[in-house]
Amino acid sequence: MLNHSIERRLNNITDLPVVPAHLGQILKSLDNPNIRAKKLAEQIETDQSLTTKILKAANSPYYGSAGRISTIELAIVIMGLNTIKEIIIGMVVRKFFNKVPSYLFDVKLFWNYSIYCGSASRLIARKIGFKKAGEAFVAGLMHDLGILIIIQYFSHEFSEINSLVQSGKYTMRKAEQLVIGADHCELGSWLANKWSLPAPLVNSIKYHHSKPSDLPDDIDEDSVKLSMIVSASEWFAQLTANKSWSNESEQPPYFSTGKDILNIYQDELIDLKGSIALFRHEIDAEFSRASELNP
Repeated sequence: MLNHSIERRLNNITDLPVVPAHLGQILKSLDNPNIRAKKLAEQIETDQSLTTKILKAANSPYYGSAGRISTIELAIVIMGLNTIKEIIIGMVVRKFFNKVPSYLFDVKLFWNYSIYCGSASRLIARKIGFKKAGEAFVAGLMHDLGILIIIQYFSHEFSEINSLVQSGKYTMRKAEQLVIGADHCELGSWLANKWSLPAPLVNSIKYHHSKPSDLPDDIDEDSVKLSMIVSASEWFAQLTANKSWSNESEQPPYFSTGKDILNIYQDELIDLKGSIALFRHEIDAEFSRASELNP
């Protein structure tokens, strides 16, 4: 739990990005299993920017539509509700990224890392049979959003944190706790909660660097699985040098690693090293698709 001084400081931020009311309503509709494509299309079409983005995605080579999708209703049928949700959350999160001054941080590198983690999370979710693959993508995309809060709203402290990390003696999280008294997991989950996102998503942001034994006793199963998925996606990002922005020489603790995930589903005929190589290839393909849909 955030200490009172940190929470008070966060609540006093006046320009913190928010989920616009109409997008929040669309997200609620997407969680309704009985929503009709026509009704959802009518809601989406009130936002020209979102409409354009969805139609562009629907007509991408990934869906093989070759420019034939001209209505939102058909795009919903072709792409599915999970992809629509990913696009909406991606738009909101991207606005946050756009607010961070480039001279403070390589935001483009961090955005690519976030997309990579979202892609890996979605693939891992499918591999282990977690049904909410779209939510897994969003969790991977957002899981380190607290770092952007620190960079933008605790910029003086971020310089000190960065110096500690570059010294090679601290992970990012340890340095944050030492300097601020809170870490990016706590700050990111605070924002996700403020955006009224589902509890498993909030919890996966909060606990992806925690030990399983540190989780509260009453935590739900989806939160545990999503925390496992997100932490493994970051582990793969570090393994593949997609986390180079962090400057960490010491690997941080993870709720779960890619090895844990691979042990769940790997073919007995393939050893762990071979499974990791194969999985990296699959993540790269998923990342390529996600980068296309979330430019």
